[in-house]
Amino acid sequence: MAWCTPPLLPKAWTDQVADDGLIVAPLPIADVPNMTVVAKVRIRGGEPVTEAVFTGGYVEATASPKGDLDPPGRWVDWENRVPGPSWISLAWRAQDDRLHTGARTTLDRLLNAAHTEPYEGGDVDVDWPSWRTFAAALGTPQLTMAGLRPGLWAIGHSTTETAAVIQQDGVILADSPDSPSLPSCGTGSRPGRALAARP
Repeated sequence: MAWCTPPLLPKAWTDQVADDGLIVAPLPIADVPNMTVVAKVRIRGGEPVTEAVFTGGYVEATASPKGDLDPPGRWVDWENRVPGPSWISLAWRAQDDRLHTGARTTLDRLLNAAHTEPYEGGDVDVDWPSWRTFAAALGTPQLTMAGLRPGLWAIGHSTTETAAVIQQDGVILADSPDSPSLPSCGTGSRPGRALAARP
């Protein structure tokens, strides 16, 4: 048994598992926190065959003890502790400068969102595991995850000039009503519509 989340299924694991053996492991699908799927992989003839992929994850280990389990243990690009705790993670962190100007600015845009709207799913709640997996599957390099309030995560799209996210409670936040990031959050014209239309 191994307990870790490698970036890809290690070849050593498949080499060491007997034929018809089973590997169940969380694998990351995006470079932001808690973006994993659990893969059920059967070894057949020495080769891995994926039997199932489902939402799920693991508790992240950290180098030192954490007093607050709400912020993720890795891939946090900027964090505020006052007036209240908030954080942001950018899949485009490699394009940010060494002062994390993009992360700081994007977090500020979302904390002071000029535009909010409700999720347009009617009386259907946001299926958060499905939505985050769908958002990651789109493969946008502008993927953004944030915790704007404790216990309430958000996922969406941002650039150095614009930002939009949908929170777990179904509130959509953006830097403006015509934010270029609103349609980029999914395939629809708004994140809520994209969420309703996701596969």
